[in-house]
Amino acid sequence: MADSKPRGVVGRRHHPKTRTGCRTCKARKVKCDEKRPACGNCTKHNAVCEFLTSEKKGIPGSPVPAQPGGLDMQDLELLHNFTTRTCATLSDSVILVDFYRTSAVQYGLREEYIMRTLLSVSASHLAYHRHERRHHYQALAMSHHQIAAKTAMELMTSSPTTSQAEGLFLFSVLTIFFALGYPRRDDKFLMVGESGFPHWMFLLQGTKAFTSSIAGSGTDTVLAPLLNHGADSWMAREAARAPSSSKVHEHLDSIRELIALRQPDARLRGIYAHAIGELQKSFSVLETDPIKGLGRCSITDAFVWVFEVATDFLPLLRDATHEAVAIFAFFTVFLSKAGSQWCLHGWAEHLIGRCYALLDEEHRGWIQWALGEMGWVC
Repeated sequence: MADSKPRGVVGRRHHPKTRTGCRTCKARKVKCDEKRPACGNCTKHNAVCEFLTSEKKGIPGSPVPAQPGGLDMQDLELLHNFTTRTCATLSDSVILVDFYRTSAVQYGLREEYIMRTLLSVSASHLAYHRHERRHHYQALAMSHHQIAAKTAMELMTSSPTTSQAEGLFLFSVLTIFFALGYPRRDDKFLMVGESGFPHWMFLLQGTKAFTSSIAGSGTDTVLAPLLNHGADSWMAREAARAPSSSKVHEHLDSIRELIALRQPDARLRGIYAHAIGELQKSFSVLETDPIKGLGRCSITDAFVWVFEVATDFLPLLRDATHEAVAIFAFFTVFLSKAGSQWCLHGWAEHLIGRCYALLDEEHRGWIQWALGEMGWVC
């Protein structure tokens, strides 16, 4: 009997179906490479990777234990790294390092989403230093943080109690470290919004609300070291008075005057003037403190300014108004003074580049001093 298949037509190659792939790939009807803890497709698209085999164990999305007997050796490695190494990189304050090493971990033992966020920061730290296993730790970091974020988002939308606000505040702070330290590619920085600025800056809007809730409760909190450290940095800015003749103050004063002349909206003039004034306070600390005067500041010092202008100024930065972007360009210079910490590496340079790209020729002239301080050649 003659072969009924037309000549030149190649039959479709049969691919054996897998029943152990992740649910996300199954829903998208694509082949899953079944890599753990997150498959290649989910890692590439920043999607939550929930393995069906893990769901049968009762913990959606959790990695399969590396060793028999119920011990997850990957998570134990991350926890050990956090308590012995990562915690020491999150602050220059000995008190805060002890807080992250003990109190934060103890909080995580009570609240799984906090523990997962701690582990995500630890995994990002390992990914930064262990280049040969970068993708492995990157996948672990993303997997843990995505699961933690689900719980956090549910709490945020349900009128959190004071106790829950404490956890959400700690989650937000740790998430900033996670986003800062997550391995980056040259063509794409993690958590970058439509304006081109990373979402970790806007997370401080949420932390400010949680701080107000905790402070207003009038009760003792395990987060006191974290809150007090931020308050101390804020008070240092209020007390500092640097010479008005310094270059950064001269340039910021000039921008304030230009905005006052050209911006017809009194409310916007006030917002920009306040942002400039607060940034000048930060630079004043850098110029007058005997330690910071050597050109070093902490992550807390850097983000006190963002925290102070979170309510009114950050929405204008999200909209990328020329005035807001120009002012922010000066903040990148301040941020570069804390750039020696692993999780801040490269951010100041990236952000000044974003500012330059978003500004027109006129407003690029406003930030020439900042560009020069960052080593830019235009």
